[in-house]
Amino acid sequence: MRAIPHAFALIGISAALTGCGDSGAPKAGKVADERGVIASASDCASFGPGAVEACATAIERAVKTHESTATAFTSLEDCEKAVGERACERSESGHYRIRLSAFMVTLGATPRAEALYPVKGSDVGFQTSRKDVLLANDRSLVFSRLAVSVAERHAASDPKRKRSRL
Repeated sequence: MRAIPHAFALIGISAALTGCGDSGAPKAGKVADERGVIASASDCASFGPGAVEACATAIERAVKTHESTATAFTSLEDCEKAVGERACERSESGHYRIRLSAFMVTLGATPRAEALYPVKGSDVGFQTSRKDVLLANDRSLVFSRLAVSVAERHAASDPKRKRSRL
């Protein structure tokens, strides 16, 4: 008989929490968002039919955001000092900015892409514009093979990493 009050208490608690937050499970009739770290729109083919086109559109928006918001530096030295060696590119204006290297793509009802940049140092991964680090060995994220290759190339070019091998 004691089990019945506990069962009702659990039902009451779960009912009260039903409206709190997002359980992460797709709702009836709603497709779950798919996320991944990619280096090109063609990497999105693994998401299924139509994904490449959706990725391309989202990536175009991310590139435009990168071009309009990335900090501009007058010299390569100033840029590398701020964001890391070999992590800069020259913009059309002649200034330098952090090199766009990959994208965090979320496909769902509204496809989104966020520009990712080389991680400062010798870690294999990327960082967001907010400096959130996404490492290739994080099993909660899906990295395309090309994205891993880009991250590994950048990590291998880190001068500190080369010195530590000597």
